[in-house]
Amino acid sequence: MGDTILLFESRDLCYESNRYFMECMADAFEQAGYPVEICDLSACMEEKLEAILKRREQFLAGFDFNSLLPRLELEDGTPYLTALGVPFYNYLVDHPLYHHIGIKNSFPGYSVICIDTCHQSYVRKYYPHIGQVLYLPLGAMKADMERSFCQKRLELLFLGTYEPGENLYLELSDYPDGQRREIAALIDMMGADHELTQEEALMRYLKDQKQEISPEQFIRKMNADYLADKYLRNKRRKDAVSAAAKAGVSFTIIGQGWELAKGLEGPHVQIRQGIGFAASVQMIANAKMLLNVTPGFCGGMHDRVYSAMINRTLCLTEKSGFSQKILLDKEEAVLYDSAKPHTLAEAVSSLQKQPERIEAITQRAYQKAAERHTWANRVSQIIKSLSCRTGYNLL
Repeated sequence: MGDTILLFESRDLCYESNRYFMECMADAFEQAGYPVEICDLSACMEEKLEAILKRREQFLAGFDFNSLLPRLELEDGTPYLTALGVPFYNYLVDHPLYHHIGIKNSFPGYSVICIDTCHQSYVRKYYPHIGQVLYLPLGAMKADMERSFCQKRLELLFLGTYEPGENLYLELSDYPDGQRREIAALIDMMGADHELTQEEALMRYLKDQKQEISPEQFIRKMNADYLADKYLRNKRRKDAVSAAAKAGVSFTIIGQGWELAKGLEGPHVQIRQGIGFAASVQMIANAKMLLNVTPGFCGGMHDRVYSAMINRTLCLTEKSGFSQKILLDKEEAVLYDSAKPHTLAEAVSSLQKQPERIEAITQRAYQKAAERHTWANRVSQIIKSLSCRTGYNLL
């Protein structure tokens, strides 16, 4: 076993965010004393993977985000990760229901990292062959150019894509009648209770329908019913963004699809197309306030929250049992009720009139993020996990 950390890029995530995460991880591992190699598989994948196998003894562990590697096999049918033979961590940055194919198989030393405790519980329950399932949120990402409060040019910022509900309903119309009713029921249940996970909603629905199915059938249903999660994700984003826009505060919305949203017109609202992930981090640093919407994460928070904190930007994010454990409301962030998005307009308007209050909140948030939520903190936890997996003291 070697000492080099191998970071794979097997696919491109939204706005190439995984590349940015990889660079943050690489810096943190190198600062901890570990050599790092990044293997970009966007071109010449077979040749690069074969070259890695020939040097497998050089590597301590491998990592990837929403990885395609668990699906790959050698010509003789041997799974690639089995042939690689080092601890491998598949970092899932959204609900595991989207990654059934990538986590259904077992490999020696295979671990999954989740950014939500409910996702962690889901993988542990329905994919017991996964040797280790960690909860580890993405780290706070600091912009290259820091901004003091008076240097910040944006009053309120939102980052995220949007797809109109009518488009999703059109997609749903092609589904069989039974599945359409099932997905509609899940949407209604989760729409009424914003802390209800899709797996809990599906269990309730099946019980009401007096259907008994195997765990394997259940996780296949979760995967097939992904439109429930996707629909609610877009609806709650639209509800929160529309409500915040009514505050009349200068509002910058960045992400594909928002030009299709209705009710966001006004001279104070500026809609821009999506930008690269590194640029989005700089935009966070340039904003006084950031609106965060993360539906479907009942036991976790989006990396935007931590990045806002580390860049001294006030984050308005959903109030939940989880967020209330991590953040002090009105002291480190402002938590809003996602079931009552109309309250956002008053909150945004009030905050904009109190710059000294914003500065006080963001200073406390910065201190917490710098102490607990950096990529150095996250990598330290990974090294502890590796020590347990390998039996070596790597600290």
